[in-house]
Amino acid sequence: MTIKIVTDSSVQLTPAEIKQYEIHIVSLMVGFDGNLVADDTISRADFDRKMATSDLLPTTSQPAIGSFVDLYDHLTADGSTVLSLHLTETLSGTVNAARQAAQLAKGHVIVIDTKSADRGMAFQVLTAARMAHAGADLDAIIAKIDVIRAQTHVYLFVDTLDNLVKGGRVPKIAGMVTNLIKLKFVFEIVDGKLKLYTRGRGKKALIKAQAQILNDLADVTRVEAAGISYVGDDEVAKAPQALVEEVAPQADLLVERTSPIIATHTGLGAYALMFYVVD
Repeated sequence: MTIKIVTDSSVQLTPAEIKQYEIHIVSLMVGFDGNLVADDTISRADFDRKMATSDLLPTTSQPAIGSFVDLYDHLTADGSTVLSLHLTETLSGTVNAARQAAQLAKGHVIVIDTKSADRGMAFQVLTAARMAHAGADLDAIIAKIDVIRAQTHVYLFVDTLDNLVKGGRVPKIAGMVTNLIKLKFVFEIVDGKLKLYTRGRGKKALIKAQAQILNDLADVTRVEAAGISYVGDDEVAKAPQALVEEVAPQADLLVERTSPIIATHTGLGAYALMFYVVD
């Protein structure tokens, strides 16, 4: 049985990875003032620059169910099975749209909420794609990505809560207080949900937090793969990258600007540290 992999454009994959493993991408929509376009048709640097100068925060939209149905029917027409892995539903309704489409599709489709985002999500997608190319069966692939999900750690470092407040991910009062006293926040994605990891005043609080996270991981686990994704100036990623390379030099590390979908939620100056670890 051939297994084909589908994901959405919020994932952090390189063009080479997408091509090598024949990963199929469904685009989310993003834009300003209601003018939405497929987010993977926009230069990420251009999007960040526009977000920095616009008076309006960008908005996003999940893919249409019909887009999923059309792709699923195309991919399963030869009898293949589709494994469709998506952004945590606490950040987007994409996975629910995929589930509805799977019910309407003619072929066999399995939809999975990765309960993660960006490169943290990609750890599961890449493993599924590699195993499918190697001929692994569906049960084995699902079992392995369950393990990876449990061993993935995603931390989000936020310079401002404006975008998270606008998107309804944190209460409005929290954003008002943060801006008044210049608090910086670090969130962790736990079981697909944003949980407060720590907070403090100024960027020194973020630097201290990332050092603590890496030291804790290095003490008890081996970091196999890592990702640093950021919004805005690429200087944002340089200090975290140096720290990851020092503490976990063996890790397969990808440093990239994040997608417009994730940038919309997190805002300028944000960055994420993501790790797949083994005991």
